[in-house]
Amino acid sequence: MQKPIHTLATITARRDADSGGRYFEVELTLGEPVRYLPGQYLNIVLDGQRRSYSITNAPTEEPTGHVELLVERLPGGLASTFLDSSPLGITMEVILPFGRLVPQVEHSTRHILIGTGSGIASLKPIADSLTRISGQSVALLWGLRHQSNLFWQDWLQHLSRNYTNFSYAITLSQPEADWQGLRGRVTDHLSALSFDEQSYFYLCGRKAMLDDVRAALKERGIPPSHILTEQFHV
Repeated sequence: MQKPIHTLATITARRDADSGGRYFEVELTLGEPVRYLPGQYLNIVLDGQRRSYSITNAPTEEPTGHVELLVERLPGGLASTFLDSSPLGITMEVILPFGRLVPQVEHSTRHILIGTGSGIASLKPIADSLTRISGQSVALLWGLRHQSNLFWQDWLQHLSRNYTNFSYAITLSQPEADWQGLRGRVTDHLSALSFDEQSYFYLCGRKAMLDDVRAALKERGIPPSHILTEQFHV
């Protein structure tokens, strides 16, 4: 893995991700090209403090100077407020890449991605990368609270239509009456996933979810080394 480097990043674009206004996307132009792996993240440095955000665009073969982030609007959040309200063209310090939640293609051909809320950000580039590798199978389980928090549905449908090795399911913990999909938390639907002891699991979300899923997978005989996690405090 590449050693993290310090560089500058400029905000070049910003757009809402969901209709409920909870999430938005930011595009950054880096001061120098960087090589990173799917699922890795960067740190934004503001007032001497660091905040972590997953890089949502899959890496290219060559080092890139363009990265995209998914940000959850948090009242009073240091980085989320800065990224949401600063004018385009403003520059900040970033450090990247970090993280070991990366595809394990040399160890397995079955990959289960489980995320809640903005945890999908780490999983998106992993799915994008794995689906393009022959012989790899990918399943994504994503948990949200409300239907209004949904986003990236075009991306999910594109992968599902164009790659037979990809499947996904969305579950809502507080669904509206007209919701036609799964209901409940991601832990309620683990038994519906197809996996064995050779499968690898990639988890990203709140600590409670990570703990619950790890415990459930342990009961099903999954080795701890096959469960990769990422947890942010932002």
